[in-house]
Amino acid sequence: MHPDTLPFFIELERNNNREWFQANKARWDAIREEFTALTAQVIDALSPLDPTIGHPDPKRCVYRIYRDLRFSPDKRPYKTHAAFFLSSGGIKRTGAPGYYLQVGQSDYGLDEGCSLGGGIFMPDAATLAAIRQEIYYNYDEFRSIVDNPTYKRFFGDTFFTVGKLIRAPKGYPNDWEGVEWLKYKDYCTSYTLSRKEVESPHLLEHVMEVFKASLPLNRFIQRAMGMEQ
Repeated sequence: MHPDTLPFFIELERNNNREWFQANKARWDAIREEFTALTAQVIDALSPLDPTIGHPDPKRCVYRIYRDLRFSPDKRPYKTHAAFFLSSGGIKRTGAPGYYLQVGQSDYGLDEGCSLGGGIFMPDAATLAAIRQEIYYNYDEFRSIVDNPTYKRFFGDTFFTVGKLIRAPKGYPNDWEGVEWLKYKDYCTSYTLSRKEVESPHLLEHVMEVFKASLPLNRFIQRAMGMEQ
């Protein structure tokens, strides 16, 4: 990771305008180049473990720094983070399981460091139903994943989600032992790396350790979706 990454984003938060960005664009270009190189390293290390991500062009897996302002009341032109998503079945495919990493997220409440994880965010109704059914019919297997000590070390006992249902989804009993796991609208793992870890020469090892911990959940979701592995 480029040593200027976090300082750049902290400064950008205070100067989120075109004039400042253009004056500092060379800094961003250097940061983006090294972030893309990190993405390539992760792809090389992860694709043998999860062939569904393939071998995509790392440049196409990295998100643009420019914000989409068309429908947002927030008119700041730039994101104050860098991020990539390696998805099953396609580059940055929406509603597919994958692996996400985001560095420098002052605009998401994390001033320093990095958040990363796996799973699936905002699946469509059919996919969400398939995942819930897979959990219901293979509950012992699912519990062996989320109760694994390595998994719990990184992700605890909950998922990152936009929300949960109050009651069991339609068709499932409210008194079933695993009903809380069926209420999620997203099944995302999430872990935070410190600034020290982000700036460490061992960043790739830290990232891979987290992604490997999420791999069994991703495989479970892929199977629910009928994806070949």
